Amino acid sequence: MTRQEFLQELQFALQGQLSQTAVNENIRYYDNYILEETKKGSSEKAVIERLGNPRLIAKTLIDTTEQFGRASEGEFQSESYKNAESGRGFHADYSQDRGWDIRLGGLKLNSWYGKLMLVAAAVLIIVVVANVVAFLLPILVPIIVILLICSLFFGSR
Repeated sequence: MTRQEFLQELQFALQGQLSQTAVNENIRYYDNYILEETKKGSSEKAVIERLGNPRLIAKTLIDTTEQFGRASEGEFQSESYKNAESGRGFHADYSQDRGWDIRLGGLKLNSWYGKLMLVAAAVLIIVVVANVVAFLLPILVPIIVILLICSLFFGSR
């Protein structure tokens, strides 16, 4: 099988299963891969044999796209966050036009107010931990001192 035959068969197997952008990217990837490997000294036939059946490659690409999200014309929408439409849970989308849209419930995390809320939550956690340590410190210090003194007198026997 030649490089062109391999790429045509791969394209035929992917056509209609993935977006045209994804098909073109995959064809370009495998074309470049074959060319790079032949530049390194491998024969075109050997490279194609190592790659395997283009229909099996297409099946793997289609299955992984369905499993991890669907790619369509420059956008990625995660399928694993089903609660996004109802406004609950974590939701992440990517678009080449708009960039990332990351939401937790109704809160958009990558906006200025989302970042402010995350910083406020972090500060609140730090304050709570510091207060717990400040409360326990007067109790723990004498206990630790007593244990150290006891270990000095009774620890070496």
